[in-house]
Amino acid sequence: MTGLGRRQALIGLCTTLAGCVPEQKAITQSNAASVSGRKLKRVLIAIHVQSLRLTESQNASLLQADELKRAFNAKWPSLEIAVEVVDTHGAPDNGGSLLQDANIRFRATQVLLLRTSQIKSSGPYIKGYEIEARLFEGTPSKLVWRAATELPDYWQGSGTPSGRLEAADRYVDSLTAKLREDGLI
Repeated sequence: MTGLGRRQALIGLCTTLAGCVPEQKAITQSNAASVSGRKLKRVLIAIHVQSLRLTESQNASLLQADELKRAFNAKWPSLEIAVEVVDTHGAPDNGGSLLQDANIRFRATQVLLLRTSQIKSSGPYIKGYEIEARLFEGTPSKLVWRAATELPDYWQGSGTPSGRLEAADRYVDSLTAKLREDGLI
């Protein structure tokens, strides 16, 4: 094979490999030592993933509430966990009235608050971030469990809707595994 032929073969191989993005994993850490809550049964999930300090396009690269809602609704009922998901982004009073109205309808035994934190960026691009989860139960609400999940920018190479839904599924799978490991599922 000539030098030019080798270069063309390598360019073709690199082009092919550039389209292959390795599976990204969500890594969840929690305060397992202090968990004394009861098993999840009826969970009201409040999601606030947008950040005021990010641009619109940067916020669009984060997992969105509707993607997370679809993933929770697809996965948790099979674990015998009823879920109601509320997007609190942009709501007055940080979504307190939305949560109160949803809880009147749903009668949750636990409330799970999900919020974006620790955003890592490089110029205008999000390189990774965390979603902080806080689980409350009882009246008045008592914090019983906390976790943070590191998320890479899953769709760095591909902004396809299916890639985003797969990323939401991986997040919910990681959170579910940690809740199970900590005795809450």
